[in-house]
Amino acid sequence: MKTASTARRAVSGVIASSLVAASTFASTTLPPEQPLSSLEWELVGKDELYYYRALPSYSEAPYLTEMVNSGQLPPVKERLPKEPLVFATGTMVDGVGEYGGVFRHVIGGRPEGWNWMAGLHQGWGGINITMQECLVRKGPLWQVKASEQDGPLPNLAREWSWSNDRRVLTMHLIEGAKWSDGDPFDTDDIEFWWEDNVLDAQVGAWMDPGVMGEGTELEILGPYSFAFKFKDPQGPARVDSLAYLQGCPGPSHVLKPQHPKYSSNSYDEYRDILPAEGNNGKIDVPVLGMYAPVLHRPDEIVVLRRNPYYWKVDEQGNQLPYFNEMHFKLSSWSDRTTQAVAGTGDFSNMENPGNYVEALKQSQAADSPTKANFGPRVLGWDIEMNLSETVGTNNAVDRELRGFFRNLDFRKAVSHAIDRDAVGQSIARGPFTHPWAGGLTSGSPYYDTSVISYFGYNKDGAEALLDKVGLTDTDGNGIRNLPSGGDLEIDLWYDTSEATDKKQVDAVVAMLADVGVRIINKPVEDIDQVANSGSFNWLLRRNHWLVPTRETARHLPVSPTGPAQHMAADGNRNLFDFEERMLDAYDRFSSSWDQQEVAQAARDILKEWTANVYTVGLVQAPAALLINKRIKNAHPGVPVFMFEWAEDSLLRERLWTARAEQLDELLPGVVPHINH
Repeated sequence: MKTASTARRAVSGVIASSLVAASTFASTTLPPEQPLSSLEWELVGKDELYYYRALPSYSEAPYLTEMVNSGQLPPVKERLPKEPLVFATGTMVDGVGEYGGVFRHVIGGRPEGWNWMAGLHQGWGGINITMQECLVRKGPLWQVKASEQDGPLPNLAREWSWSNDRRVLTMHLIEGAKWSDGDPFDTDDIEFWWEDNVLDAQVGAWMDPGVMGEGTELEILGPYSFAFKFKDPQGPARVDSLAYLQGCPGPSHVLKPQHPKYSSNSYDEYRDILPAEGNNGKIDVPVLGMYAPVLHRPDEIVVLRRNPYYWKVDEQGNQLPYFNEMHFKLSSWSDRTTQAVAGTGDFSNMENPGNYVEALKQSQAADSPTKANFGPRVLGWDIEMNLSETVGTNNAVDRELRGFFRNLDFRKAVSHAIDRDAVGQSIARGPFTHPWAGGLTSGSPYYDTSVISYFGYNKDGAEALLDKVGLTDTDGNGIRNLPSGGDLEIDLWYDTSEATDKKQVDAVVAMLADVGVRIINKPVEDIDQVANSGSFNWLLRRNHWLVPTRETARHLPVSPTGPAQHMAADGNRNLFDFEERMLDAYDRFSSSWDQQEVAQAARDILKEWTANVYTVGLVQAPAALLINKRIKNAHPGVPVFMFEWAEDSLLRERLWTARAEQLDELLPGVVPHINH
């Protein structure tokens, strides 16, 4: 087969008419992309965002002062660290805020449970990021100037250093921070997170140990210092893996006694020790985040109240956050956009392209309560073929199909069968979507069209390739037959909660039928659950990727349990040579101190991914940030997703609303763990 560099041909605009002859089965270049982003912002230094310092005095929300006066809480100074994290006023577009009111989210997810250490999510849409604090932080890096883009921002780990041989990473925690119930945060929490969750394969933690390098060890140096010890020299990118949602410790004083290593609990019991429904709806979960959950009414709302021990302040010494309460209305992802545009929600990552035209039209009206900004294309949908020879194979037909999925010509044929322009227009009319070859989406800082192999729409080429691999219509019913004799029928799982996904499924089913492939629809409410089980042949889902160190195990085979399309059985799997090359590139990305080499490693991953059709990319689209106009300190440049989702990038700790515009709280005066 020709390489991507020798086979690539120039095209302009029209995909189908510009493809090379079907007999060569070659890739072509992607059509030119029309960007929609209009975001501009002034770049600053890292220390201009925040720093760590003791201030002369501190203030707090008035109702917390009442709790102090009644003896229910220690004074604010005693609740804060020795040197709290201080947000700089200079980078707040509206300055120091006023206490009080509610910040309202709407989400389509539902909490699985409150034990995020065991890999449970809390409903997405910002709940996880609200509760969890991680060792380092990446979201606000969108505002940092290029000269200081040398790694993540500090957070729980206020500083770190490398040994001369780059084999030891020493990290120093903020001293004196406390969980929302007042228990000290220290290296006991770090040790439990790593030793009993990350390294325990039966827990299913968000981080897989392979993400930090095989054989990596943790050494506790004191109550606020620890070190990672690596087998091989590492690069600064290794620290990126300690950001959300991989490097976020949980409350060891609550969870450790329930862990199977220290109790009679099973791993299932440990996972579910903090159930989603709580105690008759009341939630009591210690967090390090700015708000702790206190109430969950299933399919209605999750209410979070300010953390009285939150360890961040503004430059006037006001303990953050400014809002007293945060709501997550439990609805649908489409309704999130609808409510944000209508003004009944305060925030939305608008991620459903089917809503874009109408939402954009409404938000541009003079009396709209909401402002909207589109960013770069960061969302991507693809088809993931299960490449495992054994995981999820329920019968002989599954095993026969997997043999074809592992055939590059078959994967190219499927890619050639799909008209991505038509798929995109089925979602949203206009310039919102763009063809995607898979791998990194175009919003990634490492996206490079020159290394991408793109097997665009070419129906004749698809049919010729299917003939070539031995899939022909032997019984004349219009459906190709497997060598064993049955029709070529493939189950395709997709998420029923997403209209965008269903529209793409409908388009793809019709296009594959045109080349003699019958798709059996498998709608499901939780596509990630199916993906994590490995019990599927094909998935269609949103599966975008921007930075190689974020959720790596979801995309590359660094873990036996991932990626979904190629899991290991009993720790073993037959990796392709190109997968080995991607793993090598990932190691180079993580270990190099040369930024040009880092960028080249990311390009090498993208090159191997697309040349070998690791997934069949469909379309990529931008997202838009919707924010209510009453919300202050919502920086106009915040992208929906760059280094992290906008829930992290927006710096919600410093958002506020003028007193005259504040909304009534559902649970005024409630303090987590004390009076609810």
